[in-house]
Amino acid sequence: MAVALDTRTRILDATIDLLASGGDSAVRLALVAEALEISEPSIYHHFKNRSELITEAYSEWYWRCLKLEVPVDNIMMLVDTKEDYLRAVLKSMSWSYQSNRIDTRSIRISVLGAAQTNPELREKINAVNEKFLTSIADALITAQQKGWVRTDLDPMATAYWLHGQINGRVVAEMNPGVVDLEKWDAVSYEVVRFLLA
Repeated sequence: MAVALDTRTRILDATIDLLASGGDSAVRLALVAEALEISEPSIYHHFKNRSELITEAYSEWYWRCLKLEVPVDNIMMLVDTKEDYLRAVLKSMSWSYQSNRIDTRSIRISVLGAAQTNPELREKINAVNEKFLTSIADALITAQQKGWVRTDLDPMATAYWLHGQINGRVVAEMNPGVVDLEKWDAVSYEVVRFLLA
């Protein structure tokens, strides 16, 4: 069983590499098989067709990017005051905005774009987003209950907005030199301070 899981993971890894280099059109089962030194029928043992393989690879790729985010549950165990909470949120945003995270944000945008026209992928990405963003919403509920954050904000809507705001940085990053990213970050922090005040 472990060998089967390992082969499946290796197939996904190779497919993710192809997606990263050239999108859907770069994914050829022959290339995946060749990269892993397996036969094409081995791929069909794990995925019924190329479309399912691409959908699963996009979903896995997206999940891996989100798993790199700061674990919200751990943050909430470390905060005791409103100031701690706000500092933790801003620190998490600052970590997300690091220049070495540009590729991660770009991947998420690529996957979200692909999900717009692929109902199966959209369903998987929605499930990933719900799981991840529920943890952010739950942290906001805790902060609201403790009187640290405005209670007129819907926690889930706020979590989705924050996620979109972080991913939205890609628009500025795609056109280097037009927007000073440090100023973009400063605007983001100020908006979040205002929102959570």
